[in-house]
Amino acid sequence: MYIKNLTIKPYLVSLVLALLITGCSEPKVAEQSEKPAKPVKLITIAGNTQSKTLTYPATVDAIKSSKLAFQVGGKIEKLNVIAAQTVRKGEELASLEKRNFINDVNAAKTQFETANNDYKRGIELSKTGVISTRDIEQLKSKKEVAESRYDSAKKALADSTLVAPYDAIVAAVPVEALENVNPGQHVLTLFGKGEMEVVVNIPSSIIATVDSRSSGEAFVILESAADTPIPATFRRANLQADASSQTYEVRFSFAVPEKLNILPGMNASLRVNFDNKSMTKQISLPTFAIFEDNGQHYVWRVDDAMRVHKTMVTLKDGIGETLVVTSGINAGDVIVGAGANYVTDGMKVRAWTKS
Repeated sequence: MYIKNLTIKPYLVSLVLALLITGCSEPKVAEQSEKPAKPVKLITIAGNTQSKTLTYPATVDAIKSSKLAFQVGGKIEKLNVIAAQTVRKGEELASLEKRNFINDVNAAKTQFETANNDYKRGIELSKTGVISTRDIEQLKSKKEVAESRYDSAKKALADSTLVAPYDAIVAAVPVEALENVNPGQHVLTLFGKGEMEVVVNIPSSIIATVDSRSSGEAFVILESAADTPIPATFRRANLQADASSQTYEVRFSFAVPEKLNILPGMNASLRVNFDNKSMTKQISLPTFAIFEDNGQHYVWRVDDAMRVHKTMVTLKDGIGETLVVTSGINAGDVIVGAGANYVTDGMKVRAWTKS
């Protein structure tokens, strides 16, 4: 049997080997490298499960304050009080020299008694026709004029003495004994004793987040008695904000402890403890965590995978370092604070830590 000798050419062998090698090798997958997480300052939106304590500078003021004056003029005969003295309701504070007032009362009394007797006698005479009805009317008119002068003289005598209208502290005595004063001239200033108030200016951002139905607990802290908080109660508020500071004037009243001498004008602090029921669902955020795009406001919310998402929020009108957010985020959400201008949607971030 004849067998033909076959010769395999070298280039065919090389081609076969190349195909075999290619077939046995797995294709390579292109590796994509992800950018490292960007460090940013994170803010966690706090919930309303805990109480919130706020402290504001305050000024003590008097709830009752009176400037007393004589309604008649004359020389001050008695001045029974000095500044800072405590007085009781009805206590005599000062009096004028009374000689002229007493003389006026006696003279007016005599005139009234004479006119009154003339009128009574005329009534009896008119019954027998001795005098006319016109004469009776004239006698009655004279009696009424004399009676009015008598009442005025008695009132002037009473007005020559000043008495305390309530329990008070004498704040100022701008006159001296034996000094002549005019009607209506300021003689004494009184501050009511027992209950006073503090005046504070509260930012609009806090007013917006406090439920008016619950004022929380309030305490007055005096600089001279910092270890003795005095319970206070909301009294009234000015509903018009100050145009420059955007604050509201609020007044809290408090009972003055017996062992403390508290006067108007003293510096103090008001500490208010708001419980979770008195705080609304509104959230305050620093302005640097909020940015604007096409007239809308946004924050960067961070998900569990530490990626940021552009989230629209609704803001309450206001000014200052913080703004009230009414919708868009909730308690427990994490947002980007510092560094918000350097992230993009979907970017991975990490919490910035001081190295």
